[in-house]
Order: sequence, then structure tokens, then C-alpha cells
Amino acid sequence: MKHGISSYIFRSVVQFLFFIINLFALYLMLRGHNYPGGGFIAGLATGVSILLLSLALGMLEVDRYLRFDPIRLAACGLLLAALTSLAPALFGQAFLEHFHLHLHHVPLFGDLHVGTPLMFDGGVYLVVVGITAKLILVLGKSTSGLPALSPVDRHRYSSPLENDIEEGNRPGGPHAS
Repeated sequence: MKHGISSYIFRSVVQFLFFIINLFALYLMLRGHNYPGGGFIAGLATGVSILLLSLALGMLEVDRYLRFDPIRLAACGLLLAALTSLAPALFGQAFLEHFHLHLHHVPLFGDLHVGTPLMFDGGVYLVVVGITAKLILVLGKSTSGLPALSPVDRHRYSSPLENDIEEGNRPGGPHAS
């Protein structure tokens, strides 16, 4: 699908659902330490919202809409999760030790209880969203007849010795007659 589904109603509903699903993902991530939820399931919810958006708008539009390389987002999330895990060990505590900060009478929020598990879940969330978004973009473009990787991505992620699968379908490719 180069241009997405041509239904105005579907596109409008999906754009509204994108917002609602990501609000629900935020809820899942914030409640994840004490109840079912957390960064992984919140990242999957955001991945589903990106998938729906790609169906409604098309792969090229979603690629322009994201404006970042999803793998870099995943790398930042991995770094955040790793630093959150290792930080206690640097101070003589156990690996993945949790620390909590209790803030009293914060304007507009009341009493806040913030802890390092939220930072770790944030890192996991970014990893899952980055990997899921990259998979959706690459597989979606490939199945839509578009080049799976942009020239910049091709330079970053593939070997100079490898040939594109799509190359045989292009004019002048090795299988052109």
C-alpha cells in the first residue's frame, strides 16, 4: 500500500485511535511496577498504533511522520535500561536495585512517588517501540513494492557486498531482459 486505504473515515478514526492507544500505553507503563503492565506491553501498544497508522496513511507518509530512525530510538532505550540497571552497582548496591524518591505536595500532582523502575521501563519501552517501528516500516515498504531501505538506511544497515532483493524487479537490474 503506497498511499494507504482511501477511506476518509478510516484515516480519521485511526488518527484518533493513535492518540487513544498511546494514552493507554502511557497508562500501562506507569502502572507496570505494581500491576500487570510496564515498558514491554506499553511498547507493543505503541507498535500497534504505528501499524494502524501505516495502514491508514501508507508507508511513505508514516516514514515521513516519524522523522527519526527507529533503531536509534531503540539504542537510546537500551542505553537507558542498561544505565538504570548498572547505576546501583557503581554505588555498592546490587545490580538492578530499585531506588524511590517521594515528593510531597507537588503542585498539580499532589504526592509523587518516583522510582528507578520507571526509568528502566522507559528504556524497555523505547527498545520495543524502536524495533517494532523498524520492522513495520521495512516489512511494510517491502510488501508494498517500495524499496525496504532508504539510501541512508542501506548504507547503515547492509553490507556493500550484498544485493537488494528488489534489484531484480528494477529496470536495468540483473534479471532485466
